[in-house]
Amino acid sequence: MNVQTASDGDASDQNALPVTVIDLESLNCIQALAVNFSDWGCKLMGPELGVLNKNIGIRLEGDDGFLRGKITGKKSDYATVVFDPDENSNRDKRRETRHPVTVEAVLTDLSRKHSFPCTITNASRSGCRVDGEGLMDLPSEVLLCVKSFGAPVVGQVMWKNATCAGMVLNWNSMRKAKTTEAIKKTAAQKKAEEHAETIRLQIARL
Repeated sequence: MNVQTASDGDASDQNALPVTVIDLESLNCIQALAVNFSDWGCKLMGPELGVLNKNIGIRLEGDDGFLRGKITGKKSDYATVVFDPDENSNRDKRRETRHPVTVEAVLTDLSRKHSFPCTITNASRSGCRVDGEGLMDLPSEVLLCVKSFGAPVVGQVMWKNATCAGMVLNWNSMRKAKTTEAIKKTAAQKKAEEHAETIRLQIARL
C-alpha cells in the first residue's frame, strides 16, 4: 500500500513525550522524544534514531507494554512512525479509545482553495481517520470542516493513501476560530448599532 507520512517541520515539540524505543529486528534500545503522539502514529526525535530499522516498539513512560509501529520516513534527527492498528488492538492499556463513526466532512488546505469531501470513519480524542477519494493530494496541514463543529479544526496529516488518511487534530484552533468569529460579530454588531443610531438622529431632525 502506498502511504505517505508527515514531513519534517510539521510537528511541534511543545507536546513532546519521553519514550523508550526498541528495534524489533536488532533489539537495539534507545531513548527518544515523541511529538504529535496519537492512536495513529507519532514523530520521534533524538540523536540515536539512526540505529533503528523499520519495525519498532514504543513504550511511554509509566506504560507497561510497547506499541508496535513502522518507521515510514527517517532523517538524522527525526523519524515518522505509523502504528499498526491490528498488532496494537489487543493491548489492554490504550492511550486513547477509538470510536467507529460515520460523519460527513470536508477537508481543505489552509487557504481553502482545494477541498476534499470525505467521511470520518474512526475517531479518538486527538485524531481521526477519514475515507474519501484523491486523498494522496492532501497537504500536510488541513482544515477539517464538520457542520456540527461550528468552526473548522486544524489537522496534521500523519499518513495518507488514495482513499483514506489519518490525522492529529488541534482542538485549540477551533476555539481560537470561534473566539475570533465572536469578536468579529461583536464589532460588526456595534458598527450596525452605531449606523442605526445615526439614521435615527437624522430622522429625528426632520
